[in-house]
Amino acid sequence: MENTVLATKWRPKLFSDLIGQDPVVTALVNSLDNKRLHHSYLFTGTRGVGKTTLARILSKCLNCESNGIGSNPCGVCSSCKSIDSGQFVDLYEVDAASRTKVEDTRELLENVQYMPTQGRYKIYLIDEVHMLSTHSFNALLKTLEEPPEHVKFILATTDPQKIPSTILSRCLHFSLNRISSEVIKNQLEKILQKEKINFEEVAIKNISKIADGSMRDALSITEQCISHGDNKITYDNICKILCLMPVENINKVINYIAKEKVDELIQFIDKMYYQSVDFKYLLQEIISIFHQTAIFKVIKKSNDSMYEDSIKILSDKYSEEEIQILYQIGVSNLKDLEFAPDFKSGFEMTMIRILMFTPFNFEKLQSLKSTGNSSTKENIIKKEKFSEEVTPKKKKINSESLTIEKNWAIIVKRLEIDSMTKNLANNISFDSQKNNSLNFFITKDLLGVVTERSIEKLQEALCGFLKKTIIINISASESKLPTLHKKNEEENNFELSKASDKMENDSFVKTIKEKFNATSIDNSIKINKQTKGD
Repeated sequence: MENTVLATKWRPKLFSDLIGQDPVVTALVNSLDNKRLHHSYLFTGTRGVGKTTLARILSKCLNCESNGIGSNPCGVCSSCKSIDSGQFVDLYEVDAASRTKVEDTRELLENVQYMPTQGRYKIYLIDEVHMLSTHSFNALLKTLEEPPEHVKFILATTDPQKIPSTILSRCLHFSLNRISSEVIKNQLEKILQKEKINFEEVAIKNISKIADGSMRDALSITEQCISHGDNKITYDNICKILCLMPVENINKVINYIAKEKVDELIQFIDKMYYQSVDFKYLLQEIISIFHQTAIFKVIKKSNDSMYEDSIKILSDKYSEEEIQILYQIGVSNLKDLEFAPDFKSGFEMTMIRILMFTPFNFEKLQSLKSTGNSSTKENIIKKEKFSEEVTPKKKKINSESLTIEKNWAIIVKRLEIDSMTKNLANNISFDSQKNNSLNFFITKDLLGVVTERSIEKLQEALCGFLKKTIIINISASESKLPTLHKKNEEENNFELSKASDKMENDSFVKTIKEKFNATSIDNSIKINKQTKGD
C-alpha cells in the first residue's frame, strides 16, 4: 500500500466513508436494511463524485458472506476482500466507452442465465453506459427489464441525457451531487494528517476549489503537489504547478481596478503573461471577489480571509448597483473569453471595459470641483459624460394621466398581456366610465373572444398600469364599432392600396406586363412593417 496513489488508497470501503452524498447513501441504506432490492440501479453525476465507488460498496452489501444482505458489509470475508481488490469473479466491470458494439453487449449477456460462482449475486457494473450504441441498448433492454433473480445491474454515467428513456424507466435512478469545496477541504486535511504530510491551509483551500466538486480530482492534484513539494504542500508550489496567480497579485489587480490605474494594470498583465498565468482562472477569481463584495455590502461580513482587503476596497469604492454591473461585465466576458484570439487579449479587453466603459456616476465629483487631483477630476467628468450618453434619461410617463377614452390604443400597446387578452382589447370599444367601472361594447359576432379568463387578465393588467382598481363590463352591440382592430385593418388596407397603385405605375412592372403579357396576382402584395411608408 505504500506505493498506492491517494485516490485508490483512500477510496471509501463503506457507506459511512463516503462523503458529500448523504441523500443517496440514506436511500440505499434503508432499502438494503429493509431488503427492498431493485434489479437495476443507475448512478449519475460528474466525474470523481463516487459513482463506481458506490457501485462496489453496493456489491459488497449484496454479497457479504458474514453479515448477509445489509448496509454494513464486514469487509473481511473472501467476497468483500475480492471486491475491494477487483478480483471478485461475479462482479463484471465493463467500460462501455471501449465496448460500444452490439456484439460486445451480447457476449456480456450470454452468461446472465448461469448462477453466480462465488457470491450471492452476479453484479454487472457498466461504467459510462451512455457510450453504448443504440443497438447495444436494444440488446440490453429485455434483460434489464426482467433479469434472473441472481443478477443485479448497476449502470453509471456522467451524461444521463444520452441514455434512452426505455432504459431510464427500468432503473432506480440516483443522482450524485458535486461535493462542496468545504467538504473536500476537510477530507483532504484528514487524509494528509494521517499520511503525515505537512500542508498550508490556504493551499488545501485552493485545491478544494479547483477540484470543482470532484474528490478524485482533489486527490490527484494533491498527489501532484506532494511530489513537487517533497512531501510538503505549500501555496507557492500550487501556484507554480497549476499556473495560478498568488493571492497578493490578485489583490494587486483589484487595487489597480479600484484606483483606475489603467497603464499599471496593462503592464502588470504583460508581466503575468510571461509567468504562464491562467487568465481564465484569474478572471473567475475576480468575478468571485465581485460576488463576495456584493454579499459583503448586504451582510457587512466577509467570509473569505484571502481577499478580505480587496473586498473592503471595492465595497468602499462602489455602490451596490455598481458592483452588480462589474459582476455582470465579468460574467459576460468570461463567456467570450473562448472566442478571443488568446486568453490574455480577452482578459485585457475585460479590464478595459471595466475601467474605461463603465457608466458610473461618481458622487465624489462635487467635492473634486474645489479640491483634488485635476487628472482624477477630468477622468470622473469623462465617465459622467459617457454615462449620460450610454444611459440617457428617459422621459417619465405618467400612466395615471392617460385616459381610457382618448388613449386606449397607447394603453393597450403598453399592457403586458397575452395574445388572447390583447385580441379582446383590440375588439372592444369604450362606452363610458363610472368611478372605477369601465363599460365597453363588442359586436355580437365577436362575443366568442369574451371569456372570464381574458376579462380577468385585462382587468389585472389595467389595475397594474393605472395603479388603481379597475372593473370591466362588456356588452353586446349590433352597431359597427370603432375598435382598434377595425382601425388597424383600415390602415392596412390603405397601405395595401397605396402599394398596389405604386406597383401598377412602376415602369419596370409595366414593361414586364407588356413583354410577357403578365397580370398581377390578387392579394399577393404584402406590407413590410419595418419599411412601412417607403
